[in-house]
Amino acid sequence: MYYDEIVRAYFRKIVEEHGLSKFTVKISGKETAGKKVMFRVVPSKEFSLPSEEYAIAKGKEVIMECCFKNSRAHVFTAKPYKGVLTLSKIVNLNLNSIANRSIFFCALNAVMRYLGIVNKTIHCRGSEPEICGIELTKWLRKRYGNIPILLVGYQPAFAKALTKVFDKVFITDMDSDNIGKTVNGVTIVDDSKNSYFMRKVKIALITGSAVINSTLWPLIDEAKANNVETIVYGVSAAGVAKILKLKRLCFFGK
Repeated sequence: MYYDEIVRAYFRKIVEEHGLSKFTVKISGKETAGKKVMFRVVPSKEFSLPSEEYAIAKGKEVIMECCFKNSRAHVFTAKPYKGVLTLSKIVNLNLNSIANRSIFFCALNAVMRYLGIVNKTIHCRGSEPEICGIELTKWLRKRYGNIPILLVGYQPAFAKALTKVFDKVFITDMDSDNIGKTVNGVTIVDDSKNSYFMRKVKIALITGSAVINSTLWPLIDEAKANNVETIVYGVSAAGVAKILKLKRLCFFGK
């Protein structure tokens, strides 16, 4: 995809400029040192999330962590990967699979954090997602007023807070377990409705994990075509948001 190659060119550039291409990326659960970069799946219990509604609490997705020279990054994925790769290999991965995209974007985020280009790449814990929903809603209302919003990706706290404050909120998700649920009178529908809702809103608030499952790029194009502002939330798209100059909200990321 066009956007994949923009991101890849940037990633390759910073790896080469900083002499990182020979560093080895180890995807495992064991601690590593020196020129090794560790990937691991973070057990959901470490996050102590307030509800079983969150994707990682349900076990359909996990958080994969990459540690590069003590700089860590998380991505949501349904296909965590284990193995050993060099950064030069990672920047050239075929991005047609979720497993490869998980490796690529998690490593991108960790390297960009190491270089001081991005921050807030580690997922929040405990009650922070609930507080984040409240803070996000306040932030949006203060800057944009009572505008119609599309929430792409069911984040329980965001859905609850947004539907209490804004008159028009549309929510879509890809998880069949969430479709049909109602939040303060708003029914969650499947992601095939995104194009339709883009014509009715001013802001599309999109989960960063859309970059992992390859749905972010069509959403960006759809938003541009309808003069809708794109805002990504969470940790997975930290690097992408910086590279593509997208707004990103992540109030309690570490």
